[in-house]
Amino acid sequence: MNLISQYLYKNCTKASIAVFAVLLFILLANTGLRLVEDVNEGDIPSIFLIELLALKVVQYSPIIIPLSLFFGIIITLNRLYVSNEMTIIKLNGFSNYHLARILSILIILVTVFMIILKFFLAPLAVEHRSKIEHQISYEQKIYSLNEGSFNISNDNSKVVYINNKENSELANIFIRSISKSGTRIDISSGVTSNEIDSNNISLNNGISYVFNPDGSFSSTEYSTQDMILANEIPEFSSMDVESKSFFELANMTDLLSAKEIFSRASIIIASLILAYLAIPLSNYAKKNDKYRNIFIGALIYFSYIIIIQLASSSASSKFDLMMIAFFLHSSYLYFTFALYKCTMTAVN
Repeated sequence: MNLISQYLYKNCTKASIAVFAVLLFILLANTGLRLVEDVNEGDIPSIFLIELLALKVVQYSPIIIPLSLFFGIIITLNRLYVSNEMTIIKLNGFSNYHLARILSILIILVTVFMIILKFFLAPLAVEHRSKIEHQISYEQKIYSLNEGSFNISNDNSKVVYINNKENSELANIFIRSISKSGTRIDISSGVTSNEIDSNNISLNNGISYVFNPDGSFSSTEYSTQDMILANEIPEFSSMDVESKSFFELANMTDLLSAKEIFSRASIIIASLILAYLAIPLSNYAKKNDKYRNIFIGALIYFSYIIIIQLASSSASSKFDLMMIAFFLHSSYLYFTFALYKCTMTAVN
């Protein structure tokens, strides 16, 4: 690889990483704010905040990575055209086909990573996120009890009200438990989590009232009282095709799984075609209109992705999916080759 090739390769790589960093920051900010709102509202325990945010990043990386590569190439080559550096490069015999060969290493590496991410890692992230959401919905531990509101167990056997988890004060904790033997009400000043078993809590300095089925009741004062918060949690099972790996989808015969395969494979193919399309597309640069290529590129890129999503949701059979995939990708591939021919301006 000569100096010009290294220069082009390094600049496109740096620009793609910079675009990815900006998009990742936007994703983290947007997703992080929504998760923080859920934490503040008590829908998600704060202990899961970072983990859910990381899983969201893995899930949405297949969207922002090809977008970063596409705009990274356009921005880099566009800048070279505007600064007349590309004129010098092309005077040395570099055509758009030469640029494509130089950038093929970067494009293929990103495509291979996209295949691994889209077909295997992203589904794992979706499945793990679903497991966490399932755990939050059904599991009751001290961190999942919301302060200042009534917490009802998933089997409706307990109602827990806590003013403050950290401090001890008079009548801070209220727990109503229902069983076959009767109803029990606990009022205590504080609560602590069991270090060995987080499903258990210890009530401090309280009193319990037991109401028996025959109408009698008794009360007991205590300094410490253990109580189990855990209920029977339903076994986790997910039918979401987004959480299935490629091999699992390939073994499924329904239309929904075929649509998911079509969507994933089409995103990979589109990312590859669009990366090569970005090279001749940057050839339309003008010194007085340097952002036109980015605008045109955005229209082409998002129209391609939107068509894929519409086709995936509207197809009524596997045959329709195959025909749509063939004509859609063939059309954009033909457009890419045509654009290369139109912008063939290398000086021999």
